[in-house]
Amino acid sequence: MKFTFLAASILTALACADYEIYQPEQIHLALRQDASEMSVQWSAAHGDDVQIGSTVMWGLSENELTEKAEGDSSLFVDGGDESYTQTHHIAVMSDLTPSTKYYYKVGDTLQGWSDIMHFTSAPSTHAKLDEPKVFGIWGDMGSTNAQILHSVTTEVQEGKFDMILHVGDFAYNMDNDNGRNGDVFMKNIQPMSSHVPYMVDVGNHEVAYDFSHYTERFRNMPSNSIDTPTVTSGNGEAPNNWFYSHDFGNVHFVAISTEIYFDYPDMVKAQEAFVDADLAAVDRTKTPWVIVHGHRPLYCSCDADCDDSAKTVRDGMEEIFYKYGVDMYICGHEHNYERMYDVYKNETTQSTINPPATTYVVTGDAGGPEDHESFELPQPDRTAFRTDAFGYSRMTVYNETHLFWEQVECDTDDNVQDTVIDSTWLVVEEHGPFGK
Repeated sequence: MKFTFLAASILTALACADYEIYQPEQIHLALRQDASEMSVQWSAAHGDDVQIGSTVMWGLSENELTEKAEGDSSLFVDGGDESYTQTHHIAVMSDLTPSTKYYYKVGDTLQGWSDIMHFTSAPSTHAKLDEPKVFGIWGDMGSTNAQILHSVTTEVQEGKFDMILHVGDFAYNMDNDNGRNGDVFMKNIQPMSSHVPYMVDVGNHEVAYDFSHYTERFRNMPSNSIDTPTVTSGNGEAPNNWFYSHDFGNVHFVAISTEIYFDYPDMVKAQEAFVDADLAAVDRTKTPWVIVHGHRPLYCSCDADCDDSAKTVRDGMEEIFYKYGVDMYICGHEHNYERMYDVYKNETTQSTINPPATTYVVTGDAGGPEDHESFELPQPDRTAFRTDAFGYSRMTVYNETHLFWEQVECDTDDNVQDTVIDSTWLVVEEHGPFGK
């Protein structure tokens, strides 16, 4: 009898140890092509010899997680000398009612579950929103000196953001310390990314091992390129999350990889063909707003190097943006904030009401170890406002014609926190191709 009790105690202790080791972490949500679905990705096992389930359970109450789905797992091996290994899991919650609060948990009955978390499902894709939608937008944050982290996390936890858009350069760098720096970053954002969709595009600081950390850690982005369904990183073949698109309410988002122009020139034509075909298929009566995002700018004014790389991307994308009437292009890369007016072929009418060309914004000043990037060149006519202070952007889409843009400063160097330093309305009464 004593032996049986001792054996049971040992098994209980081992189960508890396993739970501590393999409990889900780095949880982040992403939108899908179908607005009634939400995907969730997490890491739960460090080692390829451990079998962990990829299960998500969800429902309308914390006490009634009545729905269940089994997902898939994939092995990720960092390219460093330790071959640091982890397993990523992705599962999809489906048949969600639009704009509805759901509770969920992920994990495995044997090894352990996450805490119960919650999110609000995406609105239906239609021009007339049930209420304004608010997007938190930034780039270049880092796992250290992430100056905006507290403020944006608070906004999410107070229910103020409907979606986050992080335009590249995440941890500086995810591959550092044999990949553990990537873990730190993903854990830092979990209080946000487990509650709202955390949508991304790839930056130059993700280049290590052929962009393997970006490709694997954000494997749940809504890959939808028919002609280029997969990409190959240092970890092998994966769904294409280098360029893709999705809707959120009355906004159509297109993610591009500006890094293709510098590291994968053989993929340039494929990406441009995807963007052209994708934009041609957009129904502007349902998703009137079209926003493209990538890491590097098409226009910027901080220094000559900035303009050189911008020209490379601009030569590939500007005509496509003009052809289909892209309302905004949002990027990071430069560690500052620069809001521009409408720009086409370096010319502007300085319009925010019915602009005749795409509006450009650089928002790459979320923090990070590389600090501020000052402006060495005079402010051009195309620029409405610029600063090198740390901060993040907030975009509120009110309806099919009115969008409100704000820049919030969070800079300990200036002793300024949570202060709006720039704002404007963008009004577009008729969306569609420019120059018609």
